[in-house]
Parts: sequence; C-alpha cells; structure tokens
Amino acid sequence: LVLQAMAEVHLLRREPRAAVALYDELLASAPISPKLWNERGVALHQEGLFAEAQDSYRRAVRTDQGYALAHNNLGVALYHCGDTDGAIDCFRQALSLQPGFDKARLNLALLLSKGRKFQLALEAYRGVLENAPGDAAAWNGVGLVLSELRRFEDARNAFARAVQEKPNLAEAHYNLSFTLSNLGDFEGALRETKRALELDPYYVAQKFELAIDLEYEDPDLSIKPDLGAVQRMDDSVEDFSFDSAVLDSLFTSLAPVTPAPDMVRDTIAPEAGDPYAMAADYLAMGLMDRAAAEVSRALSRGAPPADGYTLLGDMFARQGLHGEAIERYRRARSEDGAATRPQLGEAWSLLALARARDALPIAEALHASHPAVVDVMMLVAASRAGTGNPAGALEALDGARKLAPQRPDVHQRIGDIARSLGDNDGAVAAYRQALELDSEFAVVRFQLARLLRAKGLEKDAEQELEAALDAVPTYAEATLELASLRRASGRAETALDQLIALLERDPYHFDAILALGETLMVLGKRRDASHAFRRILTFDPSHIGALYHEGVLLNEQKRFREAILCWRRVIELEPAGEYARSARRDARTATDLQAIFARTGEG
Repeated sequence: LVLQAMAEVHLLRREPRAAVALYDELLASAPISPKLWNERGVALHQEGLFAEAQDSYRRAVRTDQGYALAHNNLGVALYHCGDTDGAIDCFRQALSLQPGFDKARLNLALLLSKGRKFQLALEAYRGVLENAPGDAAAWNGVGLVLSELRRFEDARNAFARAVQEKPNLAEAHYNLSFTLSNLGDFEGALRETKRALELDPYYVAQKFELAIDLEYEDPDLSIKPDLGAVQRMDDSVEDFSFDSAVLDSLFTSLAPVTPAPDMVRDTIAPEAGDPYAMAADYLAMGLMDRAAAEVSRALSRGAPPADGYTLLGDMFARQGLHGEAIERYRRARSEDGAATRPQLGEAWSLLALARARDALPIAEALHASHPAVVDVMMLVAASRAGTGNPAGALEALDGARKLAPQRPDVHQRIGDIARSLGDNDGAVAAYRQALELDSEFAVVRFQLARLLRAKGLEKDAEQELEAALDAVPTYAEATLELASLRRASGRAETALDQLIALLERDPYHFDAILALGETLMVLGKRRDASHAFRRILTFDPSHIGALYHEGVLLNEQKRFREAILCWRRVIELEPAGEYARSARRDARTATDLQAIFARTGEG
C-alpha cells in the first residue's frame, strides 16, 4: 500500500519516470490488477509514450472488460496514435459501462467537435451539463462548437459561463477574447487576453481527460491534444442541420434568433472549397497575422482578389484601424464593383470614423439596389442618424422591423435613436421589445438600466444590471454601472465585491480602479482610496478622474497648493468635462481656504 501510494503521488505530481518504475515493481507482484495497469498507462501517457501507454491500457481492459476508466484512457491513446475511429469506439464503450462518466463524455465531445460533427458534439456536451451544470470544460467546449458555427453571441455566453464557473481556466479566457473580438468588443477582448496571459502565456487548447481510480479526489490528469494531427472523419464538413432544442437545454432562457436568409448573409457564408476558408478561420480566432498571411498566399495563387481584399479590410476594421480598412475595401470594390461586402465594410468603417456624410451615399446606393436586405437597412439607418436625419433612420428601421420582426438588434437600434431624440419612453419600449426576443441581450439590458436610473427607477435599473451580468458575467460596463448605482443609493459596501472581482480579472482596468477608489472614499477609507488613485496615475499621469480625486484627498489634508495644482491639470486636460466643472468650483474654495489659513498662521 505504501509503494502504491508513492506511485500515485509521483503520478499526480506529473513525475512519470519515477511513477513507471514503481508501477513496474508493483505489477511484478500483482500482474492482474487493472488499476495498476491503467495508472501505469497514464504515467507513460504523461511521458509522451503513447504506444506503450496504449499497450498498458489494453492489459487493464483484458484483465477487466468492465473497467470504464481504462477504456476512456485507451481512447485518448488511440487518438494520439492516429486512430480516431478507435478512440470514439473506446469513449462510447466507457460510457456504456458507466453512463455518468463525464470525462469520457467530454473526450467524446471534443473528438466529435474536431471532426466537425457539431450536432453530435453539442449533444455530448449537453449530456455532461445535465449531470454537472457547472462543468467549466463543458461550457468551454460548447463555446468552441458555437464559434465554429459563427454563432458568436451564443459562444460568448458559453465562454462567460465557463469563466464564471472556473475563473482560472486560461483556455476559456482566450476563447472569450477571440469571440469578443468577433463581436467588435475590442476593449473586452484585450482585457480577457491579458487575463489569459497571466494564467498561461500560451494559448491553451481544449484538453483530453485521463482518469484513475482514487477514493477521495478527482485529480486533473488532462492531456493536450496534438491539434496539428487532427484527422477529419470524412473528406467534407457535414451538412449541419441545427437543432435548437440542443441549445435550449444548455442556455435556460437563451433563444437564438435564426438570421433571415437575405442576400448579404448568404454572400458572407463560406462555401466548401473557399480559398480563403483558412484565413476566415484565423480571423474568427483573432489571429490577425496568420489570417493576413493566408490571404496573401491565396491571392498569390490566383484566388478572387475582391474577396481577399475584403477579408483584409475586415481584419483592419476589427482592430479599429478603419482608415486601413477603408483602403482595402476600396481596392476590393475596384476589383468587383458589384460586390456588396466591401461596400458594407467601407460604409461601416466610415461611420466608425464619424464620417457619416461619406457613408450615406454608399448606404443609399446599396439600399436602392437591395431594398429588402435587413443589414443594408440597418446601415442606412445608422448613416441617416449620423447625418442628423433621425426621421429617415427610423423609417429605415421600421422597414427592417417589418422584414425581420424577430431580430432584437433592430429594436435595439430603434431604442438608440429614440434615446438620442430625448424620447426616453419610446427607447424603453423598444429595448423591452428587444429583450422579449432575446432575454440574454446584455447590452440592451445595460442601456435600459441607464435610462431607468435616469428616470429615478433605481430598483428596476438594478434588476436589469444584475440580469445583464447573469448573461455576461465579464461585462465590465455593467459592473461599473451597478457599483455606481449602489454607491449612490448608500450601499457602497455591496459594490466592493463586484469591483474586486472585476479587478481580479483585469488588474489594469482603470475605470474599475477609479470606481474602487470612489467607493472607498464613500466608506471613509481615505488611505486605501489614495492608493487606488495613485496606482492609476503611476500608469497614466493624465487620468482626469484620478487627478481630480487625488486633489480632493490633498484638499482634505489642507495641502491646498498641491490640490489646486491637480485641479488645474484637470481643467487643462478636459476644460468642458464634468470633472473640470467640479475642479473649478473646488479650486476657488481651496484658494479661499488657503488665504484664510495663511492669515491665521495655519497654512
């Protein structure tokens, strides 16, 4: 027993050579122990000796045909030796012997996903989540499948659940960052990437799970798959018929909207044999350099240049480099003047640069040639709104709503324009309609909460913010708004935990550090608040909020001259801002106090 315990300790510490030596000694006296053969195989597996590990697992299975753990581990070894079909058979055999064996089901799901059997993979992950709703690896796997299907909003929610269940799961943070990048949330993507790099400096792929029989614990014996050696189960991607019931059982209240089969979406969907398919995959993962290299290779081989330059434009646009993006989109248009994608891309990039007047002619021309395309109508609405024509924008959105009444983003945009016109009641109604269509639309809940708060409905606003964070736990803006609301309503203490959790994910989120400092000031913890503001100023000496609050703290210590210098700096940096208005008022008061104390000998 002592020798076996020593072997298991070496195994858990990932010291395979020492473990194998002890297992060989144990097996010399107990050659028919399936447990020992299985654990010896795990040690060999850790050493990278896959064929030898496979032989050891087979000895365990021959000794006990019903030993599910060995069947699972044999499946992983077969995969590493290139036998994908054999691996799947082993995982299914393990599950037939032990239906609640979640590690085997995770392995099966991962292999099905890599073989692009997405429906079967989702069903396997669903099986895991039925047994263990908080399994982070399963949620991460669901997100990977949904990312492959370009269902990025659903994928974001799945990765967020994985992060919520296991905050230190590096692969979930990496995958969440790629998904946020695809959704245009580059700030959020950067934060998730920073957090992932803190946990593991290299991208971590979904791992296979080995299993051993321990009485009191379930150790992590995961093995990274060799993704470069993944073999397709057939020569083509399966025709995927999406079963919404699978997702309904994963996301309790998430009901994804099926996009309208309009022309723009059809042209964007990649086809089999697409010379840019690899570039599109890299772009979806946020690997811009690799995507650009693939586009260059495809162009050099004679691939359609308009599609290539459009992809390059998409890459620059996703990085916020809209000037470069516009140049590529225009090159694509010069190659194929009838292509819709580069026109859409150029117009959206012009809008991002606040050049709505330049975007409007493109949008209107697209609308004239494609009057019944919802995405074009959305572009027209944004362009008209940006050129001071909200009535025209609402007209376009009304047409989009009639064509696609189930698209929540249309109602969101209607709400945005109503809000810009000061019609807060109309905006609230539009946002609520969007949420009826997609209850997990976190951005809309955030926007609705801000309107409700402005109307004095703080309890309703708080409920919307909490719901937004339930949908996307990493939603920083919602966290900050909720902290501000609770601080303003005299519950500053309850805001601390959320701010600390946000800073644990992103220690360099200056707005969160500022909010933490403001909360600490309300709680009377001046010294701690000062540390927060000084941390910001260490990295950004011109941060308006930190400078203003540092001045407040200096003023409280009767260090009037230093406080006034801080406030003058605030006024210089942002003369029309809220902080500048407060700084002018406080500086006048501090100047008067400085003069009074100087006359009394206290200054």
